[in-house]
Amino acid sequence: MDDSQRRQLGGVLLNQHESKSPTFLDNLREERTDPRRWRLLDERGRQTWHYLLSDEEINSWPQSTADEYFLGLPTDLPPLPRPETPMSSVQNAISYFSQLQLPPGNWACEYGGPLFLLPGLVISWYVTETSVPEHVSIEIRRYLFARQHPEDGGWGLHIEGESSVFGTAMNYVVLRVLGASEEDKRLVKARGLLHKLGGAVNGPHWAKFWLSVLGCMEWTAVNPVPPELWSVSGARLKSFGVLI
Repeated sequence: MDDSQRRQLGGVLLNQHESKSPTFLDNLREERTDPRRWRLLDERGRQTWHYLLSDEEINSWPQSTADEYFLGLPTDLPPLPRPETPMSSVQNAISYFSQLQLPPGNWACEYGGPLFLLPGLVISWYVTETSVPEHVSIEIRRYLFARQHPEDGGWGLHIEGESSVFGTAMNYVVLRVLGASEEDKRLVKARGLLHKLGGAVNGPHWAKFWLSVLGCMEWTAVNPVPPELWSVSGARLKSFGVLI
């Protein structure tokens, strides 16, 4: 798929959501950073995104084709010839993906899907008084609002899951910690759903743990895991360590 086809597909998806999901459209117009300032650094397979603040940094570290691809920017790659045989299809694939290969030799990928990992990271930043750059806060807010359920306003365990107390409570908290207003209509809707579901007290162990770490919930709400369970024979409790 070339750049023009990707842009056309984006327009089709936008039109499909226009009548059904005003929230989806609002999210697309949400504040965002300059995509031309982001760079993906791959250090022996460890991938981290970096936002360049000065023009000097931008000039000394040009965007790669892989950067442009993952940011949804035009890559300016030449169009591939129409394949006539299975082998020409393979050659097209090799030609295309070789342009996305990172310097160490691997390919990058988005670890997207779960909606229960980011809250723990953001809460850890908050309680350890770790400074969160504004460009990071903006993109986290934009990502979570884009993943908000278009009808009930909540979040699930993962991006395709039904809204739950766990997902809604944790991601609501993340958005508030990162500066989203409690009067934002999207958060008002999420809060209404959370109340409808019985509140954060109906969340699972992980939700109560992180909310207690944050100081929003009493530790008495967290069901403790007796440490003696670790001494149980592996044959009797084979998967305990895996479950924890």
